[in-house]
Formats: sequence, structure tokens, C-alpha cells
Amino acid sequence: MWRDVHRNTMSSAIEALGLSLPYTSTMAAEDPETADAAERAGRTLAEAIAKDLRPRRILTRHAFENAIAVVMAVGGSTNAVLHLLAIAHCAGVKLVLDETSRRSGRGCPCCATLNRPADT
Repeated sequence: MWRDVHRNTMSSAIEALGLSLPYTSTMAAEDPETADAAERAGRTLAEAIAKDLRPRRILTRHAFENAIAVVMAVGGSTNAVLHLLAIAHCAGVKLVLDETSRRSGRGCPCCATLNRPADT
């Protein structure tokens, strides 16, 4: 179950960063829309390549602040923060662990916890 929680958290964070298409992070793997989303993702990637739009231009400080807020709002995995710090480092964005703590103190509510129902 932990892997599912972490997977949901990171897919939501990646969408908030702007690295996946809107509304695809909550799509079930068996969802019929998955094939359409994959096709749209391919077209979007081809357009980004044609425009020389690289991840470092998308991964801004604001994008990371959004991703941290999303992780908190969905009651996400605490490991997500570590992953976001590592991604920020690779992207050349200065982000430190204390900033995530400050963000949580700014009234970012937990709206939902994205857990899969326990197997019974």
C-alpha cells in the first residue's frame, strides 16, 4: 500500500511541477482515457522539443512551491519532499527542507489523503 500512496503523491507533484499533462495524475491505470492521454503527451512532447522547451525552463521556484502545496494538500508521502528537493537541486533551483516546513505553517490544508482502500 505504501507504494501506491507514494506513487499517487509523486504523480500529483509531477503534474503540479508542469511535467505531465493536467488531470492525468489522478487517472487510473485501467482508465480508457489513458491511451488518449498518452497520445496527447506524445504530441505535447514533440511540440516542446520543436520549441526547445526544456525541463529547466519549466522547473521554476514557483513550480516547486506549487508541488509542495499539492503534496501537503493531498496528505502526501513525506518522501515526496525529499524527491522534490533532489529534483530542484538537479534543476538548479535553490530549495531547502525548512521551506517546506514554513509552507505547511502558512495554512495549506490537507484536503484529502490519496490512499487506496486496504485490501480485505
